[in-house]
Amino acid sequence: MRSVLSISVALVLALSACGQQGDEPADGTSEDAQEALGSYDIDPQSGEVRATHTDAAGVTTTMRAGERVEARLPEPFSLYPGATVTNTTRVEQGDGAFVTVEFTTSDEREKVVEFYRKQAHDAGIEPEVEVSAGATTTLGGENRQRQSSFALQVTRVSALTEGQVSIASGFD
Repeated sequence: MRSVLSISVALVLALSACGQQGDEPADGTSEDAQEALGSYDIDPQSGEVRATHTDAAGVTTTMRAGERVEARLPEPFSLYPGATVTNTTRVEQGDGAFVTVEFTTSDEREKVVEFYRKQAHDAGIEPEVEVSAGATTTLGGENRQRQSSFALQVTRVSALTEGQVSIASGFD
């Protein structure tokens, strides 16, 4: 699950391209083009990663990732009750948010899957993908009209269930 950091950085770069118009000349230049600006830093004490990118159109995308980043999911999703959050990645652009939360719980994976399945239904998302293999279950879906999607992966490891839930809301 530690690969979420590199995925998150790639996501920031990909999301920064969202909303760009295709009306630039073929050579990529534009009379009104501005240089894209960004920053990236790692807090040496907490290990938190922060990145900001403002594209040529002035759209700003921010990303924070780390153990101490607030694990706040877009409504109506919430954290699994009693879970211990181990890492959070939050990407925001305008009204859009993409949040990935990694967590552990002593509850069985089936209970975690049903909790998030209900929340997906409450969000108007009918899970389109459900795969169970061995000790792992993956569940995911989207609601294009509401511009929201979610993905869940849970694995039972000894006496713990390790989970990762990702929610996107407000992106085209």
